[in-house]
Amino acid sequence: MGKLLLMHKLYLYLQLIIICCILTFACTFSCQAQTNYIKVYFEKLNAAKQDTDRVNIYYSISRFYWNKNADSALLMANKSLDLAKKNHFEKGIALAYLVKGVALGYKGNWPGALDCHLQCLRISEKLGMEGLTGNEYNNIAGMYTSLEDYTKALYYNRQAYKIALKQNDPTNAGIFSLLVNRGEIFKYKGQPDSAIAYNSKALILAKRAKEPSSIATALYNIGENYITKKNYAQAQICFYEALNIAQKGGDDEDVAYCHTGLALTSYYTGKYDSSMLYAQKGLEESRKSGIVELIQTAYHVLYLTHQKTGNYKQALYYRNLEVELNDSLNTAEKQKAIRNIQSTYDLDKKQRQIDLLNKDKIISQKELEEIKLKWDILTAGAVLLLLLAFILFRNYTQKRRLSDQLALQNKNISEQNKRLEELVQVKDRLFSIIGHDLRGPIHTISQMMDVVKEKDLSEEEREFWIEKISEHLTITSHLVENLLYWAKSQMDGIYTNPASFDVQKVIEQNIMLLKARAAAKKVMVTGTGITSSGTVYGDETMIDIVIRNLVENAVKFSKEGDIVTIGAEKKESSTVIMVKDNGKGIPEEAQAKIFDKLSSYTTFGTASEKGSGLGLLLCKELVEKNNGTLWFESKKDIGSSFYFTIPS
Repeated sequence: MGKLLLMHKLYLYLQLIIICCILTFACTFSCQAQTNYIKVYFEKLNAAKQDTDRVNIYYSISRFYWNKNADSALLMANKSLDLAKKNHFEKGIALAYLVKGVALGYKGNWPGALDCHLQCLRISEKLGMEGLTGNEYNNIAGMYTSLEDYTKALYYNRQAYKIALKQNDPTNAGIFSLLVNRGEIFKYKGQPDSAIAYNSKALILAKRAKEPSSIATALYNIGENYITKKNYAQAQICFYEALNIAQKGGDDEDVAYCHTGLALTSYYTGKYDSSMLYAQKGLEESRKSGIVELIQTAYHVLYLTHQKTGNYKQALYYRNLEVELNDSLNTAEKQKAIRNIQSTYDLDKKQRQIDLLNKDKIISQKELEEIKLKWDILTAGAVLLLLLAFILFRNYTQKRRLSDQLALQNKNISEQNKRLEELVQVKDRLFSIIGHDLRGPIHTISQMMDVVKEKDLSEEEREFWIEKISEHLTITSHLVENLLYWAKSQMDGIYTNPASFDVQKVIEQNIMLLKARAAAKKVMVTGTGITSSGTVYGDETMIDIVIRNLVENAVKFSKEGDIVTIGAEKKESSTVIMVKDNGKGIPEEAQAKIFDKLSSYTTFGTASEKGSGLGLLLCKELVEKNNGTLWFESKKDIGSSFYFTIPS
């Protein structure tokens, strides 16, 4: 027993020596402080008495190498994962998948990284580790951003944001990371202004927390989006400031990013010597850290710069390296899939060979007659069993058919009951609106008419009251129109009459229609045009109702001095209409009720205007009838932005 224990200790000692050698090589260019950290970690690893402690130490070492050497980070992550699985240490398995996913992400293996983060998420949700779950939502959002699935990226980012808000972290580190990642999503979606806005919010948090690395990250991201906007001077300012912070903090990863960013701005501003210098620096640093994304960017800049300066041989060299790197990533994924298929095939083939060998051992010449007799008996038994099975199956089929018919009838009855309940709710809501929301404006108009009938009114007073009556009639008319459209959609359904029309004209008509009413609240209504053709395909009347309702809502919830902006942006197969205000916004707890038919959510405007709760419901149904989608983004006391699409 003592000998076995001694051998086990010798094995662990040799294993530690090998790992130390690998890490020493990876950290050749690191500072003395980093070496000391690694020394402390391995002293702890050598002194650890429990495997669970070793799992956690491997995890910590992997995290240490995240932004320094991706290969070392991956090696330590695999060590942690193997040991955690061996000891059925679920929390350790989750954390090991986390660091492995990050390391694979640095190496550009997005599918592999995504799989690791999803594995970690499953375990963290199972164990109720909310903090880790929020962290993984954020990581998964980043993976989907890299895989260009921005819908899923935004979904996971928002899930992480909800959890981060619960954490009450005074440093706001989680919120910072989520804002930066959301900025990345909008950057890749081609919306640099939104990306700059989110990164600017993150920069404020980073400066408040006095975190140099976070400040450098936010500045770099802002500079990157200024490149997209072709504002190269502003981009360079951001990169230089970020570089200064990163160099002081000894952050190799941020230094590499900044040098690559400066290489791009230098190229775009015609400073080709600086472009090549910064690109070479970025390339060397990226290779040390193993960040594939930056290596590709450096190759690309060097290719463009040498081509611009007429050095076509060097340009071709770097272009080949860029293409080779890109192809190697794609080839690696294909080979991985092929290896998986081949492994499955090999296993099946080996299993068949084992089955044949076992059969050969069992069946021998001496037992053939006995086997034949048994086979005859088994055949007869099988025939009887098949007959019995047929009878049972027929009975089962008949009962199943009757059961299915009964279930179908019950389903039809349930659907009819549900439909009746919905119609009753529509009826109740109609009577409620007619009894309260509609009767009030009509009574007000009636009283105003009585005032107008007075003979002793001056001409100025009469014009004032007539204008008020006209305004109330317009509002009441829109309410009745919304009411009738909604009632028809709930009871009979609405049929569209689609045709091609100029949506810009519809927007301008609504701006002219609502400018006067907005001016009464001292709210400005303005529009931004479509850069290319504004022709869309849909029911013009329905789209007009949608735009009018959204603009009326924006004016309703805006205060004096606010601006309501209506815009349209042409996409590949659709046009996106936007109505944006900087009014009171929608509280987060109320946002889920906006499109809920049963909640009847409504609230008063900034001038105590009362709503029926039908406008946004009607908008959503009319947009979907026209094969579009309606969504919104809102922050309390900051404002709301409503968007919907129309096929081009």
